[in-house]
Amino acid sequence: MTTLLVTSAVLAVALLALVVAHRSPRLAVVVAIAALCLLPVWVGARLGFNGNLFLPAGVLVAVAVTVALLPARGFRPSPADAMLGLLVLLALVSFLTDDPTLALTFLVTPFAYFVAGYALGRMATVRLGLPQIHRIVAFAFTVVAALALVEYLTGWNPFVLLRVDGSQFAEWGTIQERGGLARAEGAFGHSIALGASLAMAIPLTIASTIRFPIRAGMVVLMLAATVVTFSRIGIISAAIGVVLTALFLREGLERRQRAVLLGGMLVVALAALPLVSSVFSSAGDEAADSAGYRGDLLPLIAQANLVGFSDLVQRSASGQLSFGPFRSIDSQFVLTALSSGLIALAIVLLALLVAVVLCIRRRATAATIALVAQIPALATVALITQYSIVLWFVVGIAATGQIAMRRAAAPAHAFPSP
Repeated sequence: MTTLLVTSAVLAVALLALVVAHRSPRLAVVVAIAALCLLPVWVGARLGFNGNLFLPAGVLVAVAVTVALLPARGFRPSPADAMLGLLVLLALVSFLTDDPTLALTFLVTPFAYFVAGYALGRMATVRLGLPQIHRIVAFAFTVVAALALVEYLTGWNPFVLLRVDGSQFAEWGTIQERGGLARAEGAFGHSIALGASLAMAIPLTIASTIRFPIRAGMVVLMLAATVVTFSRIGIISAAIGVVLTALFLREGLERRQRAVLLGGMLVVALAALPLVSSVFSSAGDEAADSAGYRGDLLPLIAQANLVGFSDLVQRSASGQLSFGPFRSIDSQFVLTALSSGLIALAIVLLALLVAVVLCIRRRATAATIALVAQIPALATVALITQYSIVLWFVVGIAATGQIAMRRAAAPAHAFPSP
C-alpha cells in the first residue's frame, strides 16, 4: 500500500468516527476500541509538510471520537488530569532544553498516544458510564483473545499482511519467537504489548454486567491468550489482576463467583504449565538474559536529573536516542526517570501508591485494580505500540470511575441541591 493511500484511508476512518459519534456515542466508542485492538500501530497517517509525523490509526480515531463526545455533561476534574498535565509539561521541558526542534514531534507522536488514550477513557466513561464501558472492553478483548489463540494454533497472523511502508512496520511487523515457537502478537506488534493489554482487560471484564458464566468464560479465554504470548509479564499481570479483583472488588461479585474465578485461573495455570515450562526450557538462556538485562537498568535511575534528560542520553544523527550502553530501556519507570526526570517518576509512583491504597481499602474500581496489577509490567516493560494507548485509556476510565464511586459513597447532604 502506498503511504498516500493509507493516510487517506486512515483519515477517512477518523472522519467517519467523528460523524458516527454525534449520532451514537456508544457505537463511536466501540469503533474507537476496535481501532485500538484491530489496527496495527504501523497503520496510520503521515502528516506534516515532509510527512515526518506519524500517527497510528488508533490514535486518530481516538482523538476524533473524543472530540465528538464533547461536551460531556457531568464531567468533573480529577487529580489524574493534573498528573497527566504535569507529566506532559515535564516531558516537554526535557525536549525543549535538549533539542527544541524535536518538541513538536514529541508532542504529536509518542506522548500523543498517552493523551489520546486518557482523553478517550475519560470522555467515554463520562458519556456512557462504567457498566457500558466494561461491557465494550470485555467483548472487544474477547475477540482479541480468540484471535490470539487462533494465531497460536494456526501460525497465521493476518495483521502482518498489512505491509505498510515505513519504519513502524520495520520495527514492529516481525513475529517474535521463544523456544522455537511463534509468540502470539495479534495487532499489537509485540507479544508483551498484547499480553499486558489483555491483562488490563480482565478486571474490567470481571466487573461487567454480563451474565457470570459468560463473563467467567471470557476471562478464561483471555488468560489462555496471555499464555500463548509466552510473555512472563503478561501472564503474571493477568494472574495478579484476577486475584486482586476477586479479593478487593467491592461490588458485583458473590463469594461463590470469586471462588470460581480463582479456581478457573488455577485450572488454566495447571493446564498451561507443561507448555510454558517446555517453551522457556527450550529458550535456554534467552529468558534469563532478558531478566538480567532488566536488572541492569535499575542502577541507571541514580544518574537521572530532577527534570529533563539524564546526562546518559545521547542522540544519533537520525534522532535515535540511546541511554549510556543501552539502545532501549525496557522499564517505563527507568525510562521516565531518564527522559523526564525524577520528579516525573515520583508523580507516577505516587499515583500508583494511591491506587494501591484504594485497592487495599476496597475503594478501587476495576480499572484502578487493573492498573495496580500492571505495576510489575511498568517496572520491566516500556510503553510500546498500542499498549501505551490502552494503558492510558484505562487510566482515564479509572479517573472517571473513582469520581463516580466517591460521589456514590458520599452522603446526600454533601452535595447541593440542583
